[in-house]
Amino acid sequence: MGKKILAILLVLCMAISLAACGGKGEEAGEVKELNWTPSTELAADAPAGETDDRAFKKFENPVEVHIGTTVNPTDTTLPEGDSAANNMYTRYLEETFNIKTVIDWEVGNSSDFNQKVSLQIASGTLPDSCVFTSRTYLVKAARAGLCADMYEVFDGYASKQVKEIIETTKGRAYDNATVDGVYCSIPNISVDTDGVHIVFLRQDWLDELGLEVPKTVEDIEAVAHEFLKSGKSGNYAIAGIDQGGRTYTTFLSSSNNGYGFDPVYESMGAYPGYWLKDDAGEIYYGTNTPEMKSALEVLARWYKDGLINPELGVTTGGANADEVKNGTCGIWFGPWWGLGYGNGDSFKNDPTADWQAYPVYTENGEWNVKMKDCGTSYTYINKNASEEVKQAIVVMNNSLVRDESILIVRDDSPAIDFFPLRNVMAAADECEYEYNALYQVLKGEKTPEDFNVPGSLYKNLYQDACDLYDVISKDYDPNTQLNVTDMDVFTNNGMFNRYYAIFVGDRPYATIPTNAKIYSELYSTTDAMEQYWTTLQDLEDQTVLSIITGKADISTFDTYIEQWNTQGGDKVIESVKEMVG
Repeated sequence: MGKKILAILLVLCMAISLAACGGKGEEAGEVKELNWTPSTELAADAPAGETDDRAFKKFENPVEVHIGTTVNPTDTTLPEGDSAANNMYTRYLEETFNIKTVIDWEVGNSSDFNQKVSLQIASGTLPDSCVFTSRTYLVKAARAGLCADMYEVFDGYASKQVKEIIETTKGRAYDNATVDGVYCSIPNISVDTDGVHIVFLRQDWLDELGLEVPKTVEDIEAVAHEFLKSGKSGNYAIAGIDQGGRTYTTFLSSSNNGYGFDPVYESMGAYPGYWLKDDAGEIYYGTNTPEMKSALEVLARWYKDGLINPELGVTTGGANADEVKNGTCGIWFGPWWGLGYGNGDSFKNDPTADWQAYPVYTENGEWNVKMKDCGTSYTYINKNASEEVKQAIVVMNNSLVRDESILIVRDDSPAIDFFPLRNVMAAADECEYEYNALYQVLKGEKTPEDFNVPGSLYKNLYQDACDLYDVISKDYDPNTQLNVTDMDVFTNNGMFNRYYAIFVGDRPYATIPTNAKIYSELYSTTDAMEQYWTTLQDLEDQTVLSIITGKADISTFDTYIEQWNTQGGDKVIESVKEMVG
């Protein structure tokens, strides 16, 4: 069994990417074994960065890495007899690199994980490593003197691929992984476009009604009225958040806000939930501004006029998503993957449902967007871990980045979350790079083989280029906008979802320059927030939702700001000033 697993999982050259480019060739699980073994010795003349021998070395003796982790109690993907500490992924690490995973503790959900981490930071009893879910915990651990200084180990053992991915963040990932001048973790990196929110509309409805693509908030409002008036939309035209959701991203949750109203706020000069600096360099909170008040007035009017889901903030079980999938709602807002990945059933229900993605502009024709943190999680390494354990943790990260797309393709693969210390890394510009590269293939300017680059930081590009015509019609004119009718929804539905997300969902950010990218001055908490933020956040959430749904008058917004300041907001602002300077 061990040899079989090793043979399958040593498909480490991204050039093969499961098959030759002319087709899948082999069925899933029938992957060729390459003549490759990890290095056991490091060449004396191979400095860090000039070879990947260190990055994928096999340790001479077994190295035990003790971790804490979350295990979903409802997960059923593990084969009988396997566990979080003994599964396909842990055996892969042990057989390939001589790294043995030892789980010191496991919990069933993220809330329990964070509580466990908080207690262990306080008691100084963290294991060798775990993946913090927020930079807040990294800062706490670092300032408690619990984090290893990882600069030399990371510089010496991180793979070229990992370093190149980090470099796409232009220093942001290094800054995130550094506390008080010490590089003390391995950062998560997700694509920048996860934080860029756009409007999704039924283009086929626009065409049938003879309507222009809306550009501004005012235009969207007019289109929504027409969708309702024509009967295209059912009970409402614009989907909204479910229970527990927020209508905008925040500095603590800065990406992937499906069904919120981020583009509405941004187009009106409001950047709620972010810490910003004014022209004089003074810190202020983006929710508490006149621009936000104006945006709430617009959303309240939409709600009153029946344009927005009347059960905004109340529905459960993905009810908003169901209206989109069922074709009874024609407008919603979200990140690039919302089209394709997020509404895949829309196309199964109606293969002609031509959802398209567009920016929302200001009245002056500018496209301004809030930008997410470059990542949200951090691989912590204990300062008391041995040098070999520190090295092993870096090697584990290297192997995940290089091999994840290969590890998950088998029918019997358990959930990839069982990979120890899984902390995803993707090039910040991966979606935009793929968009342009794949269009070069469609236009005949490149071939898929041009992207057959082992160890590329754009990990999925080669296979995506190979599969293009499984989904996209060979009659499609790549000089025109891609529509759903140019694609086969059913032949390869998984790839259809991906291509729709890239070619349609990410088209705005990949092809249209933004006028301003708005970053929060802070994406983690301060000490003062521990005392006040829960109360302040509840006050903010309740006020915003009450105003939009008409339960409170817009004048309530002024009262809210007064309460926000007196209930600790003024102290929080001072703490943010101290942290960001």
